[in-house]
Amino acid sequence: MKSLFFYSLVFSSSLFAIQEGTFAEYQEAQQKSQEAEIQESYQNPLLKELKAPTKEKELTLQQQVVDYFGTFVTSSPYPGVRATFEGNELMSSLSSVNKDLQLLLELKQGNEFMAKKEIPYPKNPRIFISGEIEFTGFIQREATARLASDLDLTDAELDFLIVMAPWLYGFISFEYDNSVDPSLSSSRIQNSRINGDSIFITFGDLANLPWYVTIGQTYVPFGQYTTYNAVHNPLTRDLFRTIARDVALGFFNNTFQIALYAFKGDSYADSGNNVNNYGGNFGYHFTIKEFDGKIGVGLIRNVADSLGMQAAFGDPSNTEQLHKVVPGLNVNLNFTWKNWNLIGAYSQSLRPFDLRDASFSRNGTSFIGARPKAFDVELAYSFNIAKRPSSVAFSYSRSYKSLGFNVPKERMTLTWACYIFRGNLFSVELNSDKLYDRSNRAGGNIVTGNPYFIDPSNLGHRDYALSVDYLFYF
Repeated sequence: MKSLFFYSLVFSSSLFAIQEGTFAEYQEAQQKSQEAEIQESYQNPLLKELKAPTKEKELTLQQQVVDYFGTFVTSSPYPGVRATFEGNELMSSLSSVNKDLQLLLELKQGNEFMAKKEIPYPKNPRIFISGEIEFTGFIQREATARLASDLDLTDAELDFLIVMAPWLYGFISFEYDNSVDPSLSSSRIQNSRINGDSIFITFGDLANLPWYVTIGQTYVPFGQYTTYNAVHNPLTRDLFRTIARDVALGFFNNTFQIALYAFKGDSYADSGNNVNNYGGNFGYHFTIKEFDGKIGVGLIRNVADSLGMQAAFGDPSNTEQLHKVVPGLNVNLNFTWKNWNLIGAYSQSLRPFDLRDASFSRNGTSFIGARPKAFDVELAYSFNIAKRPSSVAFSYSRSYKSLGFNVPKERMTLTWACYIFRGNLFSVELNSDKLYDRSNRAGGNIVTGNPYFIDPSNLGHRDYALSVDYLFYF
């Protein structure tokens, strides 16, 4: 009875109106398909619930529903927040860098499975949906010893992966922005905005060729920013993570990974109307018995285009026209041994900014060109609590000569995370930030206003925060 209702709904409802042919043509196609030879090993895994009087008719109907009615949509954890190359469900924040490569690897596994099971590759595009919702509560003792607390929707994301062919797919990510823009309103509810995040097209099929090309808006491969911290980002991410509208050429096998990219950055030293920023990344992967290691090295022509530095250079009251560009270097590693995971990252500018662009003073009177750099080290141990995967992680981050970009001098974070059940991660985080010294000052292009980490009344002190974070992802 249930099956009969389904078939009636499919053939009569206007929601399934046939646009590529008449109903008679559909019946004719169905009859021809039923008479054809059917492989007994085939069953479309996404339509297993469809039932028919015989096995042959059931398999035929499943294939026709997909082929005739066109594109199908399904929920999948692959394209979104859990699409990590490390595959660790206990990491609170996964890197958005190299997401195109992560998706290629996932699609490669899917294509190999379909080929092994002799499942014909779908003729129509497929759409996979994933995303996350994150809610955080915290209580903080600020640098001036004042108490502060809050409950906030800290993140929401919706991702779409559109697979057109084994060698072609597109990715669209929309992200909720909970920051307050005083020029619009002091209400953070009215300031809730949806922004385009990673949006790109990738050409490549790693099952047949190790090369791939990506065009669109991506986080360029300068550094890796995966972290166990539930709320507070590593300082390397706050300063150096870069998103751009770029074109990238990549190479990947199980040992080496190479990515080259170019884009038009917002900051410039000569003409701002050209493709003026570029860089590359080299990665090496190795395994020794139970030890798994990844090491990456990256270069970028101009670090001023990073999100953290654009908070200063990109402000309308400042200027994007620099007196000289400042190249950057990144080194990152990810080592895993049994239940232990060590993450490390180091990023720095290879020369100081011009004094007129960004400067730093130790004593408040004599200034030198700011030369931002930062490192982050995280050590995590995974275990089970009542059969639930859990982890405890400690991270330490340190920045140098970066006061003007509104970051602390150092950050220490202790995080406990528990994988409650599928798609639900609960974390408790204890964080302490030490601000720059009382005598330190920043000049040139700095974050405008009187932000927390630059405020002279906060300098020289340390703050403490206890946070509870709930991450729901699908």
